[in-house]
Amino acid sequence: MLWEVDIHPAEGRTDLTAQQILHDARDLGIGGPWRLAAARGYLIQGDFSADQIERLAVELLADPVVERFTAAPAGDPRLLVPPQPGMTPIYVLPKPGVMDPVALSTQAALQDFGGQAEAVRTFRKYWVAGLGEDELAKLCGKILANDAVEQVIRGKLPFDRIEQGEPYRFRLITVPLRDMDDATPGRRGAEPWARPPASAHTLRRSPA
Repeated sequence: MLWEVDIHPAEGRTDLTAQQILHDARDLGIGGPWRLAAARGYLIQGDFSADQIERLAVELLADPVVERFTAAPAGDPRLLVPPQPGMTPIYVLPKPGVMDPVALSTQAALQDFGGQAEAVRTFRKYWVAGLGEDELAKLCGKILANDAVEQVIRGKLPFDRIEQGEPYRFRLITVPLRDMDDATPGRRGAEPWARPPASAHTLRRSPA
């Protein structure tokens, strides 16, 4: 089963991440009366019970003093309840195959709690209201996510398993350097532009 743990600032705590994003958005020209809330979270794939996930959230994933959390199977309606009315959820996750160091360390730490996770993935979650489609696309592309290594998902997560990506396969390529000469394509110095001009002077040390 795939579990999702959303971690929000505790009641009465300032949402510092949201404040910073609102500031950056104003600098980018995204203004007007719009609202945003931010959270972070984990996707945990494995044979865990609800009680086990609750314990992991309390003792490992969240700080109960300054944070609150919601834990449920991915896609559960409880995970889509907005902090404020009218807000749409946006997930930002590493693309399949991209390294996720925090997820890897969390997966290792789960073993200390007697759990064996098949896979773990971290994510950032945002709730947005009051932006048009163009402004929302600009916010996602310029501030919320790095398109080179992250994917943006609006609304409910469309999967129930974590995709791991293709494993790296080493492939050795042997180049027969002994048989190469200046005329061999690809040999450094074979291309005319790779050679120094004929008029180039050689620096010599002056005699003492």
